[in-house]
Amino acid sequence: MKAATLIFKSGCLAMLAAVLFPLSVRSQSPSQAPTNEVLRFAAQIRQLTPEQAERHIEVHLQAVVTFYDEGLYARFVQDGTAGIYLREMPPVCTRQLPVTNTEQLVESAVKMRGVCSTLFNRSRQLFGFRVLVGRPSDLVIEKPASANPFSIEGQAIHSLLQFTAQGTFGRRVKVAGTVVYQERGAALFIQENEEGLYCQTRQLAGVQTGDRVEVLGFPAKGEYTPVLQDAVYRRTGAGVTITPVPIGIDEALAGTHDCRLVRITAKLLEHTQRGREQFIVLEKDGFIFSAFLAQQEGLTGFTPAHNGSEVEVTGICLIERGSSWRAGESWRAKSFRILLRSPSDVVILHSPSWWTVQRVLWMAAGLGLIALAASAWVAILRRRVQQQTKIIRKQLQQEAALKERYVNLFENANDMVFTHDLMGKITTINKAGERLLSQKRVQLLSRHILELLAEDQRGPAGHWLEQVVQGADVPTAEWDFLDAAGHRLKLEISSHLIEQNGKNVEVEGIARDITERRGLEREILEISNREQRRIGHDLHDGVCQQLAAINYLLDILGDRLQEKKLPEAVEAERIGSLINETNAQARSVARGLFPVRLEEHGLVLALEELAASASARYRIICRFVCDTLPAQVGSEMELHLFYIVQEALLNAVNHGKATSVIVTLTPEGDRWKLVVQDNGKGFHSTGKMTNGMGIRIMRYRAMVIGATLDLESQPEHGTQITVMFSLLKPQTSGAKKND
Repeated sequence: MKAATLIFKSGCLAMLAAVLFPLSVRSQSPSQAPTNEVLRFAAQIRQLTPEQAERHIEVHLQAVVTFYDEGLYARFVQDGTAGIYLREMPPVCTRQLPVTNTEQLVESAVKMRGVCSTLFNRSRQLFGFRVLVGRPSDLVIEKPASANPFSIEGQAIHSLLQFTAQGTFGRRVKVAGTVVYQERGAALFIQENEEGLYCQTRQLAGVQTGDRVEVLGFPAKGEYTPVLQDAVYRRTGAGVTITPVPIGIDEALAGTHDCRLVRITAKLLEHTQRGREQFIVLEKDGFIFSAFLAQQEGLTGFTPAHNGSEVEVTGICLIERGSSWRAGESWRAKSFRILLRSPSDVVILHSPSWWTVQRVLWMAAGLGLIALAASAWVAILRRRVQQQTKIIRKQLQQEAALKERYVNLFENANDMVFTHDLMGKITTINKAGERLLSQKRVQLLSRHILELLAEDQRGPAGHWLEQVVQGADVPTAEWDFLDAAGHRLKLEISSHLIEQNGKNVEVEGIARDITERRGLEREILEISNREQRRIGHDLHDGVCQQLAAINYLLDILGDRLQEKKLPEAVEAERIGSLINETNAQARSVARGLFPVRLEEHGLVLALEELAASASARYRIICRFVCDTLPAQVGSEMELHLFYIVQEALLNAVNHGKATSVIVTLTPEGDRWKLVVQDNGKGFHSTGKMTNGMGIRIMRYRAMVIGATLDLESQPEHGTQITVMFSLLKPQTSGAKKND
């Protein structure tokens, strides 16, 4: 302890008088001091009323510091008259325990010397006590606890709180049992033979239903059977899952199944929720009780059930003994509850019949009213029938006119309009379809739509048709149809499902001849490729070579300036570095406009260089994998495949924010598969992102070389672009020849 002389002024005294220390020594307490002089004893301060303390009387107190901990807001001093709480004072001690873990103090015999402190609420009302130990030497362990607390001898659950001559009250006990329920950090229920036990624990270690455990805790009186407080447990092995005991109302109220796993059949009265717990109210043999499910992370709600259903409930039986209790076979508890472990503990056995006496009476009354109303309504209907007949005739005439107009529009449309059933067989087609396909309508009806396509496109078109029939949001497709003479027609098709009575019955499609337009687009694309190639060559062989020559001459000039030790030599070296950077950028632009390595060494080496360049330029991981080299690929096909990969890389970096891209080229039967997979943020592959200009250009390039392009993407799961192509050059679409 440390002696200190304290002088208090101003508002400090008000707090001292409001938070007093009522259990201090008063052996030399003088009478209450006048309020017009300096207070020199702790007892004088303690005897002040709150009104007197508000006058800010000066205090001159010489006392010993008995406890100080700033973290606990605990500051106490004591003189020969009393002890008192102090508002401000320099720290003189720290918190320290003689053990490294507070749980090591459990079951230890300790001797303490400290300050008995009271706990008050905001209304200065006493609600608790605590002992504050100021120095490590004031807390002495006289007999330490066992290093292995589980080494004590175990006892049966039914023996808890029973009288034993050798027992010691207040000591922990050890029991063993099988886990039937756990709420981590709150409760653990175990069962052994025909006894159940509720263990109050803050331990978070998870155990499974059916595990064998040993539990240490302090036995205390529960609602009916004993409980273990401040329990800790450990798993000792896997046990056998406890089978629920079927019980009735009388067995539950008798108390013999308290804290045990039981099963009971009852009628569902109500389903509600209170706080985070879900409740169901049940009735059996005229007795109403409840079952509840503690809301835990990952648990869903109960299976929906109508009130009046017969259900089977499995859970922990918790009785509520009520105010009257006595020993004996005839005693019954006030009520009980069932603690459910999961929503699956409630099983619906029978749903209630819809027909009830009340509903039958209401329906009979309703039918009587309907009969009366029907009589009056018949008279009204007779007058309205004639009016409605005229209206219906007029509507039929209008519908007939609309039908005639629709048939006229259908037959005379410039585009081919057709329908086919869900199997793909054509059911209707207009005159434009007859004209484009050079076949009569009777020849086209009942034919499968895939039979009219070029053979090399029937496989991809079949996959497209399956998506249409399944109701997927597919984009407009372009397929090559064959007319009667075998000439290819490039048709752009948009399709949608037709519903009748809530069911999909057929597909309606509109096809437009885009053969000539696609030919022009192909020529424009070829012109663009030629211009890119020319500009790329000019940059690579012209500008880049000139920059290299200039840099060479500048190196010579720099050497000469260096020999003469002129300061301009540094500037010459800096200019040379800038020229080198400019030359590298120009070569990169040239390779982007037209891959020179593609022209010189083929597709595989060009894609390897593209992956290495992307890794260096965008600072990502980009790899090209090709275990089997393809045979010679045509230059036009190589160019389009290269640009597809280049566009996919740009989209992955700029839009997908990818950090890794893998490009693979592998054989797939008689075709080849080119895949670009990234780990970017992705998007919904059925949304508007699939109609962007970059993706449309990639699809068009794939179409030009007779390949198919599929795009798969999901948010936060990256994007994959797959191109399936054949080394054989596809047959080009041409205009239909005149017969």
